[in-house]
Amino acid sequence: MKENRKIGENFDVNDAEDIFDKLRNVKGKTKPKGESKFKNISYLMNEAQYLEKNGQLGEAVELYKQIIFILPDSIKAYEAIANIYQKQGDIDSEKEILKKAISNCKENDEFKKRLNEIT
Repeated sequence: MKENRKIGENFDVNDAEDIFDKLRNVKGKTKPKGESKFKNISYLMNEAQYLEKNGQLGEAVELYKQIIFILPDSIKAYEAIANIYQKQGDIDSEKEILKKAISNCKENDEFKKRLNEIT
């Protein structure tokens, strides 16, 4: 018996479409054939960290978001995005990403604590 699939509360259609567009348009960022999704996530994480260290914060955030799209409970990706938003002084975006982390990650106590500290 087939279940009717519904878009969940945590799913943002606009974010998903944006990510898919970027995946199609960014050469070398899509998953090569034959590689597992975890190798792809590892590659994206390394690339995002490199961009972040080199001050390309916007590009790093986009890669971290791609990781979250592939692995919605990626604590490291949420944490990295929240840290970038904090560095940029973008409290509203930091709050939003922390809320998403709380709803998607099982181990979310640190995210809850951090959200409470900035509200």
